[in-house]
Amino acid sequence: MAVERVPASLGGATSHGRLLELIRSTGGLSRQQLLAATGMSRATLYERLESLLRRGYIYEAESLEATGGRRSRKIRFDDRGRVVLTIALGQTHATVSVTNTRGKALRSHTSSQAIGGQAQSVLMPLVEAGKRLLAQGTGEVLIGVGVSVPTPVEAETGYVAHATTIPDWPRDAVARAVSEAWEVPFVVENDARAAALGERVSDEETIVYVKVGTGIGCGIVVEGSILRGARGAAGDIGHIRMAEDGPLCRCGRHGCLAAYSSGRAIADRLGGPGPDPLQAISDAARAGDPVVEPIVEAAAGVLGRALSATITTLNPDRLVIGGIIGAVPAYVEQVRSTVMATVVERIADGLAIEAGDPGDQSASQGLVTLVMRKVFSPAAIDAVANEAVLA
Repeated sequence: MAVERVPASLGGATSHGRLLELIRSTGGLSRQQLLAATGMSRATLYERLESLLRRGYIYEAESLEATGGRRSRKIRFDDRGRVVLTIALGQTHATVSVTNTRGKALRSHTSSQAIGGQAQSVLMPLVEAGKRLLAQGTGEVLIGVGVSVPTPVEAETGYVAHATTIPDWPRDAVARAVSEAWEVPFVVENDARAAALGERVSDEETIVYVKVGTGIGCGIVVEGSILRGARGAAGDIGHIRMAEDGPLCRCGRHGCLAAYSSGRAIADRLGGPGPDPLQAISDAARAGDPVVEPIVEAAAGVLGRALSATITTLNPDRLVIGGIIGAVPAYVEQVRSTVMATVVERIADGLAIEAGDPGDQSASQGLVTLVMRKVFSPAAIDAVANEAVLA
């Protein structure tokens, strides 16, 4: 008989919040396993389980195999019917999704959306799209909203920190639009950082993620935590200066990485082909177009040189290149070739460089993770439990 083992590192749960965290992280445990894992007295454990059960945080699931007495039942986190709304906003399009608590999209809507407009004109159609998607569900409970934007963000407040791509937006525009539409917890995060969290395969790895779409953004995740920096601008690599006399960047300086390696820079070199230039470039590069592919590879080579210092500094497990341009095989391969040729062997050893999601799924997944961490953090659950006691 297979025995479910409880990692020793998960022991010591005492509060309501820590107990729920243990149940969530393991996928569910029996009462006997919870007693062994936490070291709590039977009376205390059962009281806290009953409290969590009354509030709908847990439920008794399938019976486990009998071990000489009555069959015990697994205690699971109750995510049945709970959904998260995510809005992944890029510079030229946006994807609104209703997902389950594990980030699987139940319903989605993607639209063209130029971010350069006024905040209300950009955000209100997305809010309305979110309301329509939520209305299509049956028996669902919205527990939180996550929004990603292609600009640095203050994670604590959800305010825009440095509005390079949206200079005319009030700092609190996103936070205000969400809070006025839904009375649930919300998070606002930079798009590349959200996608980096969504691309991770475990909370043990260090991952550097780079999104190459219209612009360039970078997210760094270390042991499950996003590196945000002192003022929310960590990962803003698009404005690393590669040459003082290089091409003009949208920020007004010359020679920024984005002016060489972004989708906009590639489109400019190609004359902006078609009404959807980035998709056209992606399709042409994937097909091996003899004009497009060398320009894409040259852009990727510059990015590879810029990333070599980051890779050497962080020594990550994986470098993931995503976005509609970044995920193109020729782009990824050139970044890989350049990085591997530049960094020393002890840094290159074991480093995986791979393509990520070309669309918005990674950002949506990361936003769901952030919402779940906020809504069901031990501190949040303990606060609810303490309010009930005081009442």
